[in-house]
Amino acid sequence: MAFDKEPVKKYESWFFTQQGVYVDEKEKELLLNMMRFKQGESVLEVGSGTGRNIEYLNDLGLKVTGIEPMEELIKIALQKSKISKNQIIAGAFENLPFENESFDNVISLIAFQFSIDIKKTLYEMLRVAKNKVGIGFLNKNSLLNFFNTKERRRLYKEAAPLTEKEIKNYLKDILGENIKKNNIKTGYTLYLPVNIACFFPAIDDILEKINLPFGDYAVMMIKK
Repeated sequence: MAFDKEPVKKYESWFFTQQGVYVDEKEKELLLNMMRFKQGESVLEVGSGTGRNIEYLNDLGLKVTGIEPMEELIKIALQKSKISKNQIIAGAFENLPFENESFDNVISLIAFQFSIDIKKTLYEMLRVAKNKVGIGFLNKNSLLNFFNTKERRRLYKEAAPLTEKEIKNYLKDILGENIKKNNIKTGYTLYLPVNIACFFPAIDDILEKINLPFGDYAVMMIKK
């Protein structure tokens, strides 16, 4: 994957805008609701990028490790004061350098969709997780497909949108009949264009409770 500093700068700065703050809060809220982390648990983030999620999870009292294939992004992440040098390692999504069940939880938030081999990445995440796997993904069935405003999607133009069904099909290929032993749940958020939703957050709140499968962002939780 070629590295271009300009999109990364835009990505980082966008999350300081009113719309970016709203998106960030909704995505983090959904992650916590789905994963139900316990303080002190270990978490591996596959595709830790510029370290935004590592900072957040550190503040929650979790033991966080990130793996990221792009050295340039690791350098940016390590410039942040809340991230220590031993928290992020360079490595490929598809071949995680950890023993089986090395972490209580394993997450990948949108970065999963940049993987060269999504099924292999998912297999590896399941392998190194002891308790839960969390997958944050851009939803192919998003209501935002009916709107012209797709501000946030521009940040992830190389990430292939997925559906809950597609990810479950990967899981069936990997786990076979053992998939029945896993508790799998998916939650959705960000139903409206962000420039509207940040002024009327109650609408997203209501649609989240109904959990219609049409939000722009989703988190699938797989409990082993």
